[in-house]
Amino acid sequence: MESQPEPLICGYNVHREADRQAMLEVLGLTSVAELFSPIPQEVRLGRELRLPPPHSEWALGRHLRELASRNASTRSHLSFLGGGVYEHHIPAVVDSLTSSERLMTAYTPYQPEMSQGLLQILFEYQRMLSLLTGLRIVNSSLYDGATAMAEAAWMACAATGRRRVLASSRIWPEWKSVLELYMRGRGVEVAFVATDPVSGRLDLRSLQESFTRPAATFILQTPNSLGILEDIPAAADVCQQHDALFNVSCYPMILALLKPPGELGADIVTCEGQPLGLPLSAGGPSLGVLACAKRLREFMPGRLVGEVRDIHGQPALALVMDWREQQVSREKATSNICSNQAHQAMRAAIYLAALGERGFRELAAQCAAKARYLHEKLLAIPGVEPAAAGPFFNEFALRLPCPVPLFLERMLDRRVFAGLEMEGNLLVAVTEVRARAELDEAAALFAETIGALRQ
Repeated sequence: MESQPEPLICGYNVHREADRQAMLEVLGLTSVAELFSPIPQEVRLGRELRLPPPHSEWALGRHLRELASRNASTRSHLSFLGGGVYEHHIPAVVDSLTSSERLMTAYTPYQPEMSQGLLQILFEYQRMLSLLTGLRIVNSSLYDGATAMAEAAWMACAATGRRRVLASSRIWPEWKSVLELYMRGRGVEVAFVATDPVSGRLDLRSLQESFTRPAATFILQTPNSLGILEDIPAAADVCQQHDALFNVSCYPMILALLKPPGELGADIVTCEGQPLGLPLSAGGPSLGVLACAKRLREFMPGRLVGEVRDIHGQPALALVMDWREQQVSREKATSNICSNQAHQAMRAAIYLAALGERGFRELAAQCAAKARYLHEKLLAIPGVEPAAAGPFFNEFALRLPCPVPLFLERMLDRRVFAGLEMEGNLLVAVTEVRARAELDEAAALFAETIGALRQ
């Protein structure tokens, strides 16, 4: 009579008892319990895992789809979420081209003879971001906006030899945490500069006073955590007076309408690249943009794609100045980020190319116009006030006459992501994907919910 297979034998669990015994013998052990004996009893579960019986592939797929249907997403809900990551339309051509098997890879193109196509796309990415930021040098990607900001701060320390960094107090809270964590391990002091409570903008007097001791750089985020557009030239003047590098972190969409930061005095510009053709994807993967003045290129982290000559003397592209810990000792590397987001940078390049200069400007103008339309509608609700008086782009903060967490909870019940809580205020973001009818519907729901909570 043939032996019956064990119940759990399937494509993902192929070890029979005989297999386990053979492996234990090689290890010189008699049981699985002996294998795990070094693990302290107090951290062990002490029972079998409570798992349902095995499913067929079809049944498992149905179960997972049912679980996914419980999610609240921007497809099922009206969304006004922002805070550094935004819902923008992604042209179909972006997914179509980047899903090609010739381009669908996260591998760094170390072998230029095999990667001229990908290198050309990354080169165009660098060129387009250079035009937008107004700075000559752009690397071919970092992880996200927060790490790009932190890498830029360390880059400034390396370039100046100073171990003190100044930053606006109104950078995104999560980014602030990343910056502090990066600098703490390297013995760099981080000091935050106050903002004006009325305008929501940087307090220039506080910035001047913060330079009582030399600093490597000052980081200004625009729009800031209240959605307010900062005065870049004014901050640049203060940094120049104190011989500090000026580091601007910005939402890339504002670059379509405003003068490039590099032309306003910025030495380094970083961005969160997610709005440039990347989906929200529950928070990642994302894209870090970092641009700098040419004189700082030797301190730039990551890789650059540059023009070279092949063995036949013909123009070609290759990675250049890619100083990382694989090539040099860890303490001498410009960065210890070991991989990059080349695939996401490729998406950004295709996105920008698909829109073109005119399309990019029109998209940004729509974001700004729709945000102002909703802003006026919401300020007409009794008790709602602006949290700051400064200019904004597509995101603004409001003071509500009711608790913001409770308001957000009630709006979620009505299938609306009404925004984010930011320092007790409601932060609302509007992009080009919101139709006029949706904005009118949202304003009515805001008014109704706020009115009910005030009673």
